[in-house]
Amino acid sequence: MSRGRAAVVLRRKFDSVLSWTVTLGMLVTTVYVLLTPFPGNGFAQRLEFIAIMAPITWFVWMVGAHAAVKIYDSGVLVVNWFRAYWVPWADLASVESKREVHLVTTAGERINVAAGAFSVASSLNGSRVQHRIREEIERHRPDPVPAENGVRRSFDLVLWQFAGVVGFLLVVAWIGARINAG
Repeated sequence: MSRGRAAVVLRRKFDSVLSWTVTLGMLVTTVYVLLTPFPGNGFAQRLEFIAIMAPITWFVWMVGAHAAVKIYDSGVLVVNWFRAYWVPWADLASVESKREVHLVTTAGERINVAAGAFSVASSLNGSRVQHRIREEIERHRPDPVPAENGVRRSFDLVLWQFAGVVGFLLVVAWIGARINAG
């Protein structure tokens, strides 16, 4: 099913910016180390470094920058750290937002929203992030509700991006080995 373009994409701004900054910093540092390695390190040591840094970098990105709530004409897509939940409007009973945001389905299932998770900073500011997510979902909810049924869950590991980063780092490691071969 093609959902088209999301009407609204909601993220925790601080978490997303921090995660992107740390992720880019880790990638730049990794590239630097791969191009200017310690004396005596060969290609095998570069591969070991990639094997350590690539999963850590991917994890930092998944935890901070990947989580989002995407609102479409036909429902809500909740993207948490490693799972995604598609909730059609017909299956959304309510949206709870106190200290955290939960989507409650007509079957009684409570779906936790990582982008609306509890934080001390948000709580001190009156849980504005949580209330904004609830308000945006309720504002975009159509009346009457489309007839599509069925909450869908899936793993959302974004492995193609991880593979792309590993491929890029392998090329950089190869270049670094060629530059420092002499």
